[in-house]
Amino acid sequence: MTNKQMAVQLAQGATFNLSKAAPDLKKMAIALDWQVTEAGENYDIDVSAFMLGADGKIPNDEYFIFYNNLKSCDGSVLQSIPDRHKGGKKNKTTYGVILDKINPQIQAITFAVTIHGAQQINASFSNIKSAAIKILNLDTGKELVRYELTENWQQETAIELGHLSRKNGEWIFHGVSQGYQVGLQGLVDKYRPTNRNNQVPITNELAAVTAGDDLQFPAWELEVESEAETAGEGLSVRSPTHNQVNWVIPKIPLALAASLGVLVLGISAGAIALTQAADSTLKQSKILLAETQNAVTATDVNLLRSFHKRLKEAIASLDKIPNLPGCGYPQARADLLQLSQTLVPVEQNLQAAESLATAQKLAMEAAVVVQKPPHAVEVWHQSQAKWQQSIALLEAIEARTPVYSLAQNKLSSYRTNQAVINQRVAIAQKAANFSNQGSLKIQKGDVSGAIVNFNQALGLNPNIPQAYLGLGIASSKQGNKQQAIYNYDRALQFNPNLAEAYFGRGQVYYELGDKQKAIGSYEQAIRVNPNYGLAYLERGAIRCMLGTKSEAVADFNQAQELFLKQGDGNNYQLAKTFINDCQEPSADVVICDYRRNVDSLGRPCHRGFNPPVIIRRKSANSAPNTESTDVKSKSSINSSPDTSNTSSTRTRSRRRSKR
Repeated sequence: MTNKQMAVQLAQGATFNLSKAAPDLKKMAIALDWQVTEAGENYDIDVSAFMLGADGKIPNDEYFIFYNNLKSCDGSVLQSIPDRHKGGKKNKTTYGVILDKINPQIQAITFAVTIHGAQQINASFSNIKSAAIKILNLDTGKELVRYELTENWQQETAIELGHLSRKNGEWIFHGVSQGYQVGLQGLVDKYRPTNRNNQVPITNELAAVTAGDDLQFPAWELEVESEAETAGEGLSVRSPTHNQVNWVIPKIPLALAASLGVLVLGISAGAIALTQAADSTLKQSKILLAETQNAVTATDVNLLRSFHKRLKEAIASLDKIPNLPGCGYPQARADLLQLSQTLVPVEQNLQAAESLATAQKLAMEAAVVVQKPPHAVEVWHQSQAKWQQSIALLEAIEARTPVYSLAQNKLSSYRTNQAVINQRVAIAQKAANFSNQGSLKIQKGDVSGAIVNFNQALGLNPNIPQAYLGLGIASSKQGNKQQAIYNYDRALQFNPNLAEAYFGRGQVYYELGDKQKAIGSYEQAIRVNPNYGLAYLERGAIRCMLGTKSEAVADFNQAQELFLKQGDGNNYQLAKTFINDCQEPSADVVICDYRRNVDSLGRPCHRGFNPPVIIRRKSANSAPNTESTDVKSKSSINSSPDTSNTSSTRTRSRRRSKR
C-alpha cells in the first residue's frame, strides 16, 4: 500500500528533488488524472511525454511517447492506455519510468495533455477540473510527491502539466501548468528538431513484448478488476492510430495480470504493446504477400536482398505471435505458411542473381588486370583464373531462375574471352621456358647459347624481367658492361623489386670504376631484400677500400650474421676474414675480375653469379596440360640457409685481404 500521508504537496512552479527524497529511487510511476464536466465527457484527451536532449528537442521521434508509441526506444518509459472511468468522469494515464535505462543523452521529460480535434469540436480545457500528477516509488510503494493544478482554464487546448529534469545526476520534478491554444501537433513541432536529418539514431532499442518486464506495478488506486468481474463492461479508449475510432478491450483478471508480471492499468500496457506488435507484423505480412509475385520474377540483386531480409524477419515475427485474444493468431499461422513457401523460390532467385553479379565483377577484374600488355606469365594466369571462376558461376545458374537467359548470354562472350587469355598464357609460358633454358645455360658456362634463349623469350613476351637479368649477366661475362647495365635496368623496369638485378648492376658499376654508384645499387638490393648477405659483403668491401672502415666492418658483421643464420659456412668464414683484414692498418684489398673469374693475385674467384630460373609447376586453375610458372631466383635462394657445398651453392664476389 502507498503511504499518501508522507507525500509532498507541490505548489505551481515549485520543484521537488526526487533523488534526494528517495536516494535509492530506480523505478517510479507518474500518474496523470483529471475529471471532466458533462460538457467535456466526449472529448478525446491525449496524454504525451517528450524525452528531450540538452537542446530541448527530442533526439529522435521514438522518444515521443503517446497513444501511437507506448514506449521509448531505450525501454525506459512506458505509457498506459488512458483509463477512462465512467463513474465520476475520472480519467487516468500512468507512465512507468526506469531511471537507469534512460538514455544518457536525455536530459528532461515533459508531460502534456491535448484535446484531439479541439478546433473542429470547439473544445477547450474549461471543462477539465481536478487535474493532478502523482509520483510513486515502485520499489517501496511510497507516494513521493503530488502536484494538483488549480488553474481555471478557458481557451487552452494543450497543457504542459509537469517537467522531469536531470541535473548533476539528480532527477528533479517541476510543477509546470503551462497552457497553449494548439493541438498535439503544435507541441510536436515545438519539441521536434527543425532539421530532422540531424536527429540522433535510436539506441538501446527494446522489443515491445519485453519492455514492461522490469515494471511490476502494484494496484496503487488503479481500480483493477477482480477475478469475479471479468464479465463487466469494457473500457472505451483511443485507437492507436490517428483516426477517431474506439475499440473495446476486455478487462484482465488481477491474478492473471500479476502472474504475467506486466503493468496493470485497467488493461496491461505490455499486453497492448503485444497486440500492437502483432498487428504491425500482420500488416507487414500482407504487404509482403502482395509483393511476392514481383520478388519471384525479380532479377535485381539489391531488390531481392531487401525483400529476402524483410521476408525472413516477417516469418520470424509471425512465428512468435502467441495464441492469445486480439493477437490475430489464426491469420498469423496462415500468413506464415504462405510466406514460408515463398521463401524457397526467393532464395533461389537471390542466389542466382548474386552469382551473376559476382561473375560480372570477376569478368571486369579479369579484363582490367591484362590491360596494356605485355605482362608476365603470372598476370596472365591471374586473368585466366578469374575468367574460369566467372564461367563456373554462370554455368551453375539454374534454368528456372529469372536471370538464366542473361547468364547464358554472358557465358558465351566470357568463354570467347577465356579462349583468348588461354592463348596468351600459352605464349607467356613458352617464353618463360626459353628464359629458363637460358638461365641453365648461364650456369653451365654457355653464354652464347643463353643469350639466344633469352632473346627468344623476349621475342614472345617482352615483359620477362628474368630474361633481361640473364642478358645482363651474359653481357657482363662477355665484357660488354654498358649493355649489361642496360639489361639490368630493363629488368628493374618490369620488376623494381628484383634484388639480383640491383646486385648485378652494382658489380658492373664497380668494374667500371664508379664505386659510389656500385654502393647505391647494393643499397637498393638490401632495401628490397634485407637478408641479402652478399650485398652487405660487396658494399663492405668497397667501403673498406674507400677508407670508411667502421661502416665496412658493420657490413661484414651483418653479412656474417646472415650467413650464419642461413647456414652458409663458406661465406660466413669469408666475412669473418674480411673483418680482420679490413681492420689491418695497411689492408690492401684484392678484387675479383669476374670476366676472367680470377682475382688480382691470380686465384680463382670461386663460382660466378647466375640469373634466376623460372620454376615450372602445375596450376590448379590451368587446363590439364597447361603449365604455369613460379619465379624463383637461384641467387636469391642461395642467400637463404644452404649448407650444400655442391655447384648449386652460389657464393658471390670473394674478396680476400692481403695481410
